[in-house]
Amino acid sequence: MNLTNLSSTKLNRDGPNGARPNGLGVRVLTALALCGTGLTGRTLALTAGDRAPDFVAGGQWLNSAPLHVSQLRGKVVIVNLWVYSCINCHLSLPTLQNWYGRYRSAGLEIVGVHTPEFASDRPLASVAAALRADRVDWPVMQDNDNATWNAYQSQGWPSFYLIDRRGVIRAVHVGEISSRFPEAIPGLEATIKKLLAEK
Repeated sequence: MNLTNLSSTKLNRDGPNGARPNGLGVRVLTALALCGTGLTGRTLALTAGDRAPDFVAGGQWLNSAPLHVSQLRGKVVIVNLWVYSCINCHLSLPTLQNWYGRYRSAGLEIVGVHTPEFASDRPLASVAAALRADRVDWPVMQDNDNATWNAYQSQGWPSFYLIDRRGVIRAVHVGEISSRFPEAIPGLEATIKKLLAEK
């Protein structure tokens, strides 16, 4: 796999004793180790140019009837693989809410894929309560059996896949997008604008 196909290679993996490494060097070394040694048993993730896999619901859909990627053709889509108990996911929500508010009328859709890390992340009532508390109003599906996570070959929470109007992945980012970690935000937003301008 060519790392230049990824818009970012920021991984938020738990280290010893639950510590989360946040240094860029640690993230790049982790990405290189995973990619170079095959420790994951598969490629690092889907990359730009790959066709977006369909959603395989492992639970209920919230804020929407069930969706398929083919139904979203003609829209620019951010597929966000996340879990409500993840602080990096939680801190990324304001960025997503900003983009959804600014670009939804121009054709942007966000689909949240809630893939649990722990058994306590699975109950529908808990996910629904988190969406209400965080004022998330875009479609979210439960991925309790990790089927969509596996289809996207995701490696960490949160992961973001920017998909063009034809259903092709155009950018991938793994890691928090927030005021704490703003580095990827300008590039991702520029890609969103570019994709929205394409007809």
